[in-house]
Amino acid sequence: MAETTLAVTFASAAEPIRIDTIDRNIYKTTQERGPSRARAEARSFVVCGKPIPGHIVEIRSPDGAILGGRRIGRIFVKGPSVMSGYFQDQAATEAVLSPDGFLDTGDMGYWLDGEIVITGRVKDLILHNGRNIWPQDIEWAAEQIEPLKSGDVAAFAVEGDDGDDDVVVLVHCRVQDKQDMENLRHKVAAVVHQSAGVECTIVLVPPKSLPFTSSGKLSRAGARQNYLAGAYTDVAEGMPAFLAAAQ
Repeated sequence: MAETTLAVTFASAAEPIRIDTIDRNIYKTTQERGPSRARAEARSFVVCGKPIPGHIVEIRSPDGAILGGRRIGRIFVKGPSVMSGYFQDQAATEAVLSPDGFLDTGDMGYWLDGEIVITGRVKDLILHNGRNIWPQDIEWAAEQIEPLKSGDVAAFAVEGDDGDDDVVVLVHCRVQDKQDMENLRHKVAAVVHQSAGVECTIVLVPPKSLPFTSSGKLSRAGARQNYLAGAYTDVAEGMPAFLAAAQ
């Protein structure tokens, strides 16, 4: 992570990469990390190792309580490699760095036998009807549809009229025929409903229009910001995405 000079945790170089698989249904409602026995409900994560010497890693609940194993929460880090602050941005520094030196990483994860497992970013998590939904689950499921590929889908939440999260899915659209566009939209909606159990707004956007970070990762926050700013045009509707969604 950029806010530390070197690292927070390291896995043993002498051991093979560990993968932990959890049950998505358990996490959706309880944030409990339970082993999965059903492949369809499985979600796998890489185990990222133990904290390096001199560093303290805590996983905290929304109310600040320190969590033990099998509980997913927000990851806080303290140690000599943690930054002293953002350059010439005191407000941003105070937002993530506590007076006692703990950095709010913005990541979520859990403990597994003293090692940390990262499940995603706090700001990306979708809260819908009391459930926790990983946007990656939506994206990966949709990207299995032809002719979509990795990096063609961005899922995020926007606040609905009832204060709950409404799910929006942006999809790179390379097909030209109007009927093919609508077929793609319906296929994505069906896959999202099957994989995440939610209804969503599907917006077909031009190829290469989704934002990525400097490290090559999809920026869901950037996609959401662009969507709310009216930067996307639904290629099938020929109008700004937020207006097409209201039709």
